[in-house]
Amino acid sequence: MLDSRIDRSKVTLAHQVEEKLRRQIVRGDRPSGSRLNEAEIAASLDVSRGPVREALQRLARDGLVVIEPHRGASVRSLNRDELVELFAVRIALESEAAGIAAMRMCDEDAEALSQMQNQTVTAVAIEDDGAFPDVIDLHEFIAKVAANTRLAAAVQQVNQELRLVRSRSGASAQRAEEALIEHQALVDALRIRDEAASRLCMRKHLEASLANTLEMMFPGPSSA
Repeated sequence: MLDSRIDRSKVTLAHQVEEKLRRQIVRGDRPSGSRLNEAEIAASLDVSRGPVREALQRLARDGLVVIEPHRGASVRSLNRDELVELFAVRIALESEAAGIAAMRMCDEDAEALSQMQNQTVTAVAIEDDGAFPDVIDLHEFIAKVAANTRLAAAVQQVNQELRLVRSRSGASAQRAEEALIEHQALVDALRIRDEAASRLCMRKHLEASLANTLEMMFPGPSSA
């Protein structure tokens, strides 16, 4: 069931609308390719169309929504080939980032990484549906530790395009538990500054993520 009216006592209306639409899209309440009608959304949330329009523009910048002239907004949709290509780039970039991060990681970085992992474990445990939280981004942190601005920018760009499928992939409780185990192996490798193991753990984690995403979005023999 879609979220209803919003609390006007908190932050801006546009921000609240953005967050509600983001949750609806990530949870699949608004499927890929579905139209996002400003008037319908405004009526369902009891707001004017201005905050809705601003929220849709923000979601478009995040890669969750597509806005086309004379056609309006819709939830972004990726075909199978686009998904596989984007993941191939992501795996190459983030495996490299993990290897560099292992060599450059200091004790403070290692401690921060462990804290992020612990926070993620807690968040998954207390969520009603056990979904993986997308607000704690271990991958982004690793790219920052690698301290290569061009590499970090490239990682951010490809993950922006994959934001919709990344969020949905983590919305499965079973996949969330698997990802926690994979993340722990990656954190352990990074903490001991093992470059080869860090690269391998990142690759295995992202390959598992790709397999899960293909099964989720394109179920059937072709997803193998």
